[in-house]
Amino acid sequence: MTNRQGQPVYDNQNVKTVGDRGPTVLENYNFLEKITHFDRERIPERVVHARGAGAHGYFEAYGTVGDEPVNKYTRAKLFQEKGKITP
Repeated sequence: MTNRQGQPVYDNQNVKTVGDRGPTVLENYNFLEKITHFDRERIPERVVHARGAGAHGYFEAYGTVGDEPVNKYTRAKLFQEKGKITP
């Protein structure tokens, strides 16, 4: 493995730190190059015409939330009537 200048990289996994769990030192050029390359990777573009997902079947209302009636939480007619089937 080589760096951007073509020099061989002997150790790509270990880095010198200040103390056991301290910050990394700025002496390791190969590590700095690796991190800067990772930080500046290309971000993929947003998909303009993305495809959505659909659902098949029907929705059946229970009319209650636990032991309480649904109209305590919402006024949507879709949920008010127990057993109402909505395609």
